[in-house]
Amino acid sequence: MSGTSFLDLLRTQYLNTLNSIDPSQARWKILVVDEYTHKMLLSLFSQFEILDTGIQQIDIITNQRTAQPRLPAIYLLMPTSQNVELILRDYNPAPPPQPSGRSSKKDKNPPAGQLVEKPKYAAAHLHFVDGIDDGLVNKLTSGLPDQYLAALTELYVNFHALEPRTFSLQTPRTFNTLYAPPGRNPQDAVEKWQTEITWMSKVLVNVLATLGEYPLIRYYNPPSNFHAPLGPASATGEHIGKALAMRVQEEIDKYARDNSDFPPEPNPPRPRGVLFITDRSMDLFAPFLHEFTYQAMCNDLLDVVDGHTYRYSFRNSEGEMEEKESELSNDDNVWNEVKHMHMKDAMDKLIKDFKAYAGEQGKGQGSASLNDMKDMLASLPQLREAKEKLSLHLTMAEKCMGLFETKKLPLSASVEQCCATGVTPEGKSPKTLVEEMVPLLDDRSVSSTDKLRIIATYIMYRDGVPEGDKKRLYQHARLALHEMDAIDNLAYLGVNVSKDSGKKRKQLFKQREEDDAYDISRYQPTVKYMLEEHFAGRLDQAVFPYVKDAPVVAAQKGSLAANPAGGGASLRSLRADWATKGRKVQNEPRQRIIVFVAGGATYSEVRAVYKVSEATNKDVFLGSTSIITPEQFVADLSNLDRGGSAVALKHDAPKPSKSSSRAPPAAVRSPEFQQNDMDRRFPTPSPTPPLPQQQQYRQDPPPKSSSRNPQPQQQQYQQPPPQQQQYRQDPPRDQYRQEPSRDQYRQEPPRDQYRQEPPRDQYREDPRQQQQPQYQQQQRPASQVSSGSYTPSHASADPVQQEKNGKLKKKLFSGKLGF
Repeated sequence: MSGTSFLDLLRTQYLNTLNSIDPSQARWKILVVDEYTHKMLLSLFSQFEILDTGIQQIDIITNQRTAQPRLPAIYLLMPTSQNVELILRDYNPAPPPQPSGRSSKKDKNPPAGQLVEKPKYAAAHLHFVDGIDDGLVNKLTSGLPDQYLAALTELYVNFHALEPRTFSLQTPRTFNTLYAPPGRNPQDAVEKWQTEITWMSKVLVNVLATLGEYPLIRYYNPPSNFHAPLGPASATGEHIGKALAMRVQEEIDKYARDNSDFPPEPNPPRPRGVLFITDRSMDLFAPFLHEFTYQAMCNDLLDVVDGHTYRYSFRNSEGEMEEKESELSNDDNVWNEVKHMHMKDAMDKLIKDFKAYAGEQGKGQGSASLNDMKDMLASLPQLREAKEKLSLHLTMAEKCMGLFETKKLPLSASVEQCCATGVTPEGKSPKTLVEEMVPLLDDRSVSSTDKLRIIATYIMYRDGVPEGDKKRLYQHARLALHEMDAIDNLAYLGVNVSKDSGKKRKQLFKQREEDDAYDISRYQPTVKYMLEEHFAGRLDQAVFPYVKDAPVVAAQKGSLAANPAGGGASLRSLRADWATKGRKVQNEPRQRIIVFVAGGATYSEVRAVYKVSEATNKDVFLGSTSIITPEQFVADLSNLDRGGSAVALKHDAPKPSKSSSRAPPAAVRSPEFQQNDMDRRFPTPSPTPPLPQQQQYRQDPPPKSSSRNPQPQQQQYQQPPPQQQQYRQDPPRDQYRQEPSRDQYRQEPPRDQYRQEPPRDQYREDPRQQQQPQYQQQQRPASQVSSGSYTPSHASADPVQQEKNGKLKKKLFSGKLGF
């Protein structure tokens, strides 16, 4: 894949940081990270790659670290107050304890034998992944000794690159902050909303600084007949997209003023980039629909953790099944080739690649079933890595196709596609949706989540249904309360759940028929049509306005007319025109388009961005607060109001306010992102305390000695503590080990005597014990009991006496005898 890659840009930035120290000055160095930056590094590099840059060891700043006073340290941290305090602690020895009571000569000097802490490292090269507060900069420059502070830079790489064209903030809770109703404390909800808006703007500045782009900014401004501002934004009177776009413009302008070399001059020059800011409410069909491309289907149906870790079983070289975790990373060539293909096309390619691979290895090609293919792959001795990758994806494809049939997804997807596109595969208006939908809702083999997705798409297609019809749909599907809440809470995202009028809202873009689309994959995300209309110069500026510097319409149309992407209505026809003309555009500078979706993006939108980028010869990127699956989106919806009922929705749903519809700009702009906000978002755990015994040993004063020579005193601390040394060399231990009495006890004759004691055998063969069952049938007369012989109470065979003895024991152990 040609063009700019987030992964390559971040790797280059981090490698430059790790290699920033001249090898002639220090060949080896220490890397100090926090938990957040450590995860970011490991998502881009292996540990071997990090150590290969001259890093001797990687230390977590909150852990107990071994001092390396001869080596410099590279700090790669978040700019938090806690991290700054820990940096200062590394180079400032701990102050001696303050004297108490009367002063004396002993109080003026540290206790004898106390170890004075030295700086942990030879120099501090400080690199923060985000912009640092001026107050913390002053604290570092004034607190660190001049001979130790070697560098202090801001990298602006605080975002997660998931794929070459996809990035994420990894903040799934943003959805709740943006769309949850204000509740009983609207002021607190508005403050959290503003803080989240400001944080997203800071991360977007990191993205733009990494790309070196100073773009035009356009944002999604819903038409007036769609919905009022959602969530806490209803109190400010402005939509999420506008508030975020205004804030990003302020932040990037400030960054350009502070950095005179931004933006860098590209060589050769390329068109100015564009940043689109949208939110999840722009397209609510995408997170509900079943997407049958390989990547989306795997994340929807299989147990894939965080979009890249999959557990599976495969057959090893010994022919045994083995459990393994596999990373669906960008280093997997098979995954990169098939992840955006439709499942059928992906299956065809996997089978074709397998046959070609098996043919190269001299194997037969008689079987075409997936199980036989995996068995054949397990028997191939060469190219183990390629064999495991093919086995992995064949297993995943097999499971997906099995669930595709078991869960009756063809029927469910047919209803969903008719609702989302508004037409049948033949291009006609659907007339039998209810007849197709109700049997699926009654079918127990269809999961409740799939039933919920069908009902949600149907309600959005109808632009709301009567309350009675909605309840009947719930009854057919047998939904739980939290699943009903998920559908009802769509009102907080601007959906008409209940029918309030006979008018239907028009979609932003009319769905167009694709040439090679499958019947169950006809819907295209709104993001795709937004980009196509923008490249064609037809995107409505009332719905997608510019923040500033809007280009002249005539000039825009002229430039787009020269661009191959500006003419046709379909990207497929445009691609065919390029193939006909034979125009080579690979070496031309590619314009960069960044699309940001606040509230979560879907895998279908990820796929659409790649397709548009290939079709238009532009670098199109997609970013979001998180990448969501349908299951996660349903869970977020059900928790949006913490189980809010339909009655609460009528009172809490956002409504346009005359007083707030024209709020002044100062009232809706988010305040500056304070340092305490950064500290709360990235809390640094307290440093791990040392072991209690070790800490006590370092702080305990040495025993009194008449010698004043400090050298023996230091050697004394290098030895074990006196008490511990005495215990290890305790002479009684050897004495006990060689004590002859142990052997004497082992060979003690009374032991054998007790073992052969006749009374024991006598008790075992006591005839009275053999007659004991007779007493259960017939009670022994009292006259037969010998009064002249001694019989122990526990061995008495008389049931009357046993009963008395039992009562006596109970009283004895219960303490009722007065002892």
